[in-house]
Amino acid sequence: MTILSAPARAPAAGASPPPTPRMPDWHARVEAPTFRRLIEAKRRTIGWLLGLSLGFFFLTLLLAGYARPFMSAKAFGALNIGYVLIIGIYLVTWAAALLYMLAAHRSFDPLAAAARDTAMREGTR
Repeated sequence: MTILSAPARAPAAGASPPPTPRMPDWHARVEAPTFRRLIEAKRRTIGWLLGLSLGFFFLTLLLAGYARPFMSAKAFGALNIGYVLIIGIYLVTWAAALLYMLAAHRSFDPLAAAARDTAMREGTR
């Protein structure tokens, strides 16, 4: 006999069925002020970081396509402006990641803890 062919066990006569676990009210939790503050803080931070990073990337891309004399000008040593900006893209990417980690540690983590505590206090309505 396999699990699939095993007969279902009915509750004993007169016994009530086991209670069904109550699901949390996710809509209420998402609309909670503490959760909304967390989402808004993340949206603000990610928006600025993404906007500045992509802005720098597309500026470099446009300069590479339309300002070749400027990009080929010597910056220092054997490096020209184009190479410096490409290195800058890597630095901006790392800076954005580090700034996000800093914001997550200082701002998002306490807001997430407050949202979690509020949800736990309200229970699983």
